[in-house]
Amino acid sequence: MVKTILFTLLASALGFLPAAEGATPSIQLKVKPERTVIPEKGPRQTVFQVEISAQAVADSQRKTPLNLALVLDRSGSMAGAKLEKARQAAAVALDQLDANDTFSLVVYDNNVQVLIPPQKVANKEALKERIYAIQTGGGTGLYAGVEMGAKQLRKYLDKEKVNRLILLSDGMANIGPSTPGALAKLGQELRAEGFGVSTIGLGDDYNEDLMTALAEASHANYYYVQDAEKLPAVFSQELGTVKSVVGRDVRIQITLPEGVKPIEVLGEDALVFEGRRVTIPLAEVYASQTRRFLIACEVAETQAEQIEIGQVELHYVDAANSQAVRGTEKAIVRQSSDSQVSEGSIQSDVIANRAITQNRLAKEKAVKLADSGKSKEAAQVLESQMTLNASLPAVAQSPLLEKEQRELQSKSSELLSNGSLSKASRKSIQYDNYQDKKQKR
Repeated sequence: MVKTILFTLLASALGFLPAAEGATPSIQLKVKPERTVIPEKGPRQTVFQVEISAQAVADSQRKTPLNLALVLDRSGSMAGAKLEKARQAAAVALDQLDANDTFSLVVYDNNVQVLIPPQKVANKEALKERIYAIQTGGGTGLYAGVEMGAKQLRKYLDKEKVNRLILLSDGMANIGPSTPGALAKLGQELRAEGFGVSTIGLGDDYNEDLMTALAEASHANYYYVQDAEKLPAVFSQELGTVKSVVGRDVRIQITLPEGVKPIEVLGEDALVFEGRRVTIPLAEVYASQTRRFLIACEVAETQAEQIEIGQVELHYVDAANSQAVRGTEKAIVRQSSDSQVSEGSIQSDVIANRAITQNRLAKEKAVKLADSGKSKEAAQVLESQMTLNASLPAVAQSPLLEKEQRELQSKSSELLSNGSLSKASRKSIQYDNYQDKKQKR
């Protein structure tokens, strides 16, 4: 008993309350300021980075059952290779499940059909026969397909499981609600129930705004697949991710002390400070996953040598044993009247991550301008961001940032040459932006 109490006190002092004695937290929390020394006078706006990273987990160690519903587009545009690869992808997904998992399959065109009602995975070959019998039909009733898939998940819904719907579509939703706002609202409602909707857009004729809105609102993944040949690999990647949950009910709470004014969570419009506090809900976190958030703030002048600019708490339920875990870290900086000392304290990775976030925001702005016919203004936004990137300190330059510069230049040139973005370019921007936001690139 004494040993347990001493261990708990030590763990608390270090910032974490592990789920079991001697256990290393399955999700680590790190807080890092943009620079460790801020100027003593003048503008004192700064940024600190909040990062969580999950440990790797082998598939053989998986503890959490999966409640999976596939919702597949079988509209007329899916005829041929697209449907063939979609069927193969569904079979690949099925192969990754075991007897503890639940599987259902919904197909949609003008109408919605439950092809495989929710059931424990037993006779995979019999289920595959139904999958390979799928044929193409008419229109694209995407919203109704998602609603029906959700209905199947509810029959085995359990907070102790990973409840996930995977939606595949290659075309514009033309039956039922079909705006990004309507799908985002549906995604929020489904997330509140306890499951996410990962979306897969196939080809260049689907609505990427709609698919990203649904995935984002439900805290899930989004994929742009230009070549149908890659569908099985994408389904395998998605299943590999969702099977490896290490933490549930994950949330990050950030509190700024007196004298530190919150500005924003960079690139996260949905995350708004209430007073000096903001809470970031993440639902599940998966093995080897990393999430970063950049907190912009303004520090009031003070006589203190060391300044706490933020306290961060991480809360989650360990998926391996269903026990609650809490971790805390603080962002602390010093101040100096020597500008060279401040510049020399720059943390290269935080500056680089900030640049990537600003690139994403510039691309989002450029897409909106291009959509409204303002291609020159859109190109100017990208060119201005390139100039900002080039002016960053040498320590912030990286191969990823160099790649971003080339992409910005390519899209700017396309806008100036063609007066618009092609379907493929627009989709690649949206996809890269989503990947950057979720730290998947």
